[in-house]
Amino acid sequence: MPPIEAQYPDTLRALSIAGPFAYEIATGEKDWEFRTWPTKFRGTFLLHVSTGRDWGEPQSPEMISCIIGAAEVYECESDPEYDGFLHLLRNPVSFKRYIPKVSGARNYWSPKTEAHIKAFNEAWEQILEQAPILAKGSAPQATSQPEKPESQEPIARFKFSFDGGIIRISSTRTDNTFTVTGSNFWQVLQAQAREGEVTLSKSEFGALYEQRLNS
Repeated sequence: MPPIEAQYPDTLRALSIAGPFAYEIATGEKDWEFRTWPTKFRGTFLLHVSTGRDWGEPQSPEMISCIIGAAEVYECESDPEYDGFLHLLRNPVSFKRYIPKVSGARNYWSPKTEAHIKAFNEAWEQILEQAPILAKGSAPQATSQPEKPESQEPIARFKFSFDGGIIRISSTRTDNTFTVTGSNFWQVLQAQAREGEVTLSKSEFGALYEQRLNS
């Protein structure tokens, strides 16, 4: 038999995610995915439910090893508090027809077998039917673990407020919050602030976090 021909753009990728989290992304309940590694990849990827640990519902047997939807990665942001990265997502879609029995891989992966190509073809058909916005444009391919110059520290944005000598700092992407005290910290934050938010490098965040008050 002749090889299966790819009907999808060569920039299309997939990411293997535990069932409940993949489902939350597909339904729009979750617009980020935490990873320990950064990515330069931008564009549409398929939501593949990984096997392995059962992270709770909904991770029913019919969902495991299926491609259940798609979304778009549009940015990658450092999360210094948890020493990782938030892959920021938008334009999610939950497929009407799950694509079963698909083996996964690490990072944002491209098809490696004819079975993968067939699954990607089926997924692309559903993207065209249900979410044509994901089919628009063509994001450049990039590696999932790019080299980063040693001098360039990861950064992230935080909200902050000052009340009664206490500085309250919270992530703009999560609910994580802590407090510190000290006018010197306040002066530094004010000098860097833009519209109530501040961008901190990993070392700057670490210096603040080490001085946090016990809750």
